[in-house]
Amino acid sequence: MHRSRFSAGRAFLILGFLFGSSLFGRDAPSSSASTVPFELLSDFLVVVNGQVGEFAGLRFILDTGSSYTVIDQRVADKLRLPRRPGKITNFDRDIPVEWADVQELHAGPIQTSKASVIVVRLSEYSEFAENVDGIIGLDQLSRSKKLTIDYERRVVSFELFEDDAGARAPARSFVVPIVVQGLRMRLLVATGFHYILLYRDRLQNGLPNVSTVGQAKSAVIGRLRATEVNLPGVKIAGPEQVATVFLINSPIGGDPHGVDGYLGPASLHAKRIELDFAASKLRWE
Repeated sequence: MHRSRFSAGRAFLILGFLFGSSLFGRDAPSSSASTVPFELLSDFLVVVNGQVGEFAGLRFILDTGSSYTVIDQRVADKLRLPRRPGKITNFDRDIPVEWADVQELHAGPIQTSKASVIVVRLSEYSEFAENVDGIIGLDQLSRSKKLTIDYERRVVSFELFEDDAGARAPARSFVVPIVVQGLRMRLLVATGFHYILLYRDRLQNGLPNVSTVGQAKSAVIGRLRATEVNLPGVKIAGPEQVATVFLINSPIGGDPHGVDGYLGPASLHAKRIELDFAASKLRWE
């Protein structure tokens, strides 16, 4: 039975392996990359045109926080796709979903002749996904050698491997280290998420006397309830800073892969980010 993870502003589901990544400063995009325009929703969601089967002109969120690609139930209904039951883990509970196999999937220059996708009614999982047809997850995005999102120019660039021999198996997670008051933590990079989010117990177990600035506040992120705090001593590939983060409870049973939270690239206030899947690096400026 499949278990996966997807964000698109709300749900995070669990599957697969983590590969380490380190944070760098700036790097120039490759001249050989294929570049396509995107629409920016809610100031952080990257939406590109794509195709599933015979249906073109579909709108997909690009989300590295999603282990697998997701299509909306109405698209699957139009394609009359056979489906099989499965489950996803949404923080503290399992949610039944359906899985289907599609024979053709396009998103920008990424083309797949066959892929297993999650089928859900997207509007029920995230208000950010109400007007899109699906989510392109890391199973497809990591087929690129590099993925660069230019928020200023509103274009996304895919540098593909020159041949199948150079390609690696699709990743299920893209994880980077940060340091919080001397505590090293591992965050999953999720382009479908806006903020820095930490598991409360992971932070408190590592830092029993964690220091905060100002008053903690209750917060609602989509359908997720969290506590908003300002943490001093946060280091993300640069000098320490006071960072606004959101705390939530860990999944029941814990995260089997040891992820301590999630990093939404929009929280970096970057003009451009690059996810280098071949070198396992995150770069931004």
